[in-house]
Amino acid sequence: MMRNNVDPDDLLGKAYDPQIAGRLFKQIRPYRVAAFTSLGLIVFTTLLDLSIPYLFGVAIDIVSEDSRRDFFGRTGGRAIDLLALAFLGVLILRMIARNRELYLMSWIGQRVVYDLRSSMFRHIQRLGVRYIDRRGTGAVMSRLQNDVSVIDQLFTDGLIDILSQFAILIGIVILMSLTNFKLALVTFALLPLMIGLMVIWRKYAIVTYRATRISISRVNGYLAENIAGMRVIQGFDRQPRNRDQFKVINDHNLDTNLDAARLSSILFPFVTFVEAVATALVLYFGGRMVLGDDAFTIGQLVTFVALVGRFYEPINTLSQGYNTMQAAMAAGERIYSLLDVDLEIVDRKESELLPRINGHVQFDDVTFGYVPGVPVLHDIKLDVQPGESIAFVGETGAGKSSMINLLTRFYDVWDGAIRIDGHDLRDVTQASLRSQLGVVLQDTFLFAGTVRDNIRFARPDATDDEIVAAAQAVGAHDFITALSGGYDAEVHERGATLSVGQRQLISFARTLIADPRIIILDEATSSVDTETELVIQEALRKLLHGRTSFIIAHRLSTIREASRVVVLDHGRIAESGSHDELLDQRGLYYNLYTMQFNTREPLDVVASA
Repeated sequence: MMRNNVDPDDLLGKAYDPQIAGRLFKQIRPYRVAAFTSLGLIVFTTLLDLSIPYLFGVAIDIVSEDSRRDFFGRTGGRAIDLLALAFLGVLILRMIARNRELYLMSWIGQRVVYDLRSSMFRHIQRLGVRYIDRRGTGAVMSRLQNDVSVIDQLFTDGLIDILSQFAILIGIVILMSLTNFKLALVTFALLPLMIGLMVIWRKYAIVTYRATRISISRVNGYLAENIAGMRVIQGFDRQPRNRDQFKVINDHNLDTNLDAARLSSILFPFVTFVEAVATALVLYFGGRMVLGDDAFTIGQLVTFVALVGRFYEPINTLSQGYNTMQAAMAAGERIYSLLDVDLEIVDRKESELLPRINGHVQFDDVTFGYVPGVPVLHDIKLDVQPGESIAFVGETGAGKSSMINLLTRFYDVWDGAIRIDGHDLRDVTQASLRSQLGVVLQDTFLFAGTVRDNIRFARPDATDDEIVAAAQAVGAHDFITALSGGYDAEVHERGATLSVGQRQLISFARTLIADPRIIILDEATSSVDTETELVIQEALRKLLHGRTSFIIAHRLSTIREASRVVVLDHGRIAESGSHDELLDQRGLYYNLYTMQFNTREPLDVVASA
């Protein structure tokens, strides 16, 4: 059920982390020409923005000075004409510059996001399975999707606003000071009050907005859990109780969002109030200057009032940019924490390509564990000749899956060595090793695409004739041709429209077409009915013929046909021999078999590890 503790991914970090910011902005280095061009456009657009109130002020001064003499007077009229043309030119230039600025920043943002996603995908492809198992698929996907999207928002929208508003703020301060330094001081006098409110507001806003993120993540998590477990929920008639529990979670989400709304309702009206007070003070003191002896015109006063209105706008926008920066720093930290994960299994510089193998496998005094100091395999010695079929059996946790994980080199041994045809697995490249292994899992994973694409997955250059031949060899051709579209039938998510047996047969065809020298079957027939098993067993005979194979199986029929049964007990080889030999010994295997037989489950032998 839902956890009450906070997921670290929901927490926000600093608004600015120089190390993370430095790494993020290094992503822009390949696009620095576009970046500098965009910065230049931001400055140019800022100058054009600030020229608009100045032109208004100049126009008012011209009209106020010349209107009595001649409303259509040639001197004043010509100046107004020029100002109108200048104003039109400024608007057109601003539109063009703003368009290019937005496009360039968006282009840079999309390129950075593209590079980040590509780097993360390449890194994930090389990460050890331990990291994925420990972190979970959801957490890794969150970094690829949500966190990268936050960086996208920073570069395409947030950074533009921050830089633009910061430039406008500096420009307004300079223009105010040049226009009338005294009135500028009047305007700035209210700034400490504004900053003080923002500091206090941010203190509560961080907590409140963090609470909204956590609450909505709990809502989404509970929804996902209930949708995924709908069969169980309806089977136990849990709907009323789950509705009540969802109401509690949803009510909390409502409360946190209302708290955020209350905070917003405090800040923004106050900003408007401060702006209005500042405008009133400028009008009062500025009006007295116009009426007095100071050389301060009505047009300058109008320009100053317009600048006051613009002065508090960037402050407010920059405050909102704080959220964007804070989210981007947290997202960047999570992204780089993934990219900085060291690869557990790395090819040595002197690693060689594993030549075409015969399939002679040796476990030479192998010791291994997942947690330092806690071994799960102890001094394993096993010699498997080419073409032999080895079935691993034992209770849960005996070490069966660990043997397979080491053979595929998802993990490296602590002590001892695993050799194939005399080659230590640590001395050959991973690609050359795994290209000669075929793995068939209990939970067959089919990818989006057609049946043909899934069979061709292990060998992209396979011809259509070879695909059909592989399907025929494992008994999959008939049901495939019966599908709507045949080999071009679309396979939905994880092959949901196919039966377990059909998915398994497709996986056999996929393995067969790769022509591996060593086959690994991880409970490949444990989830099918008896009739389907007969088809699969025949497919297995063709698949395993002439190949070395290692089998973790529930099905007695699979174990009976194995050359040798290896019984694992607490990470050690307890017994080894054929099915009949081990039964005659009346040892651990005999006990496992008779216990299973007495429970009237003749097709299930032992649980997997």
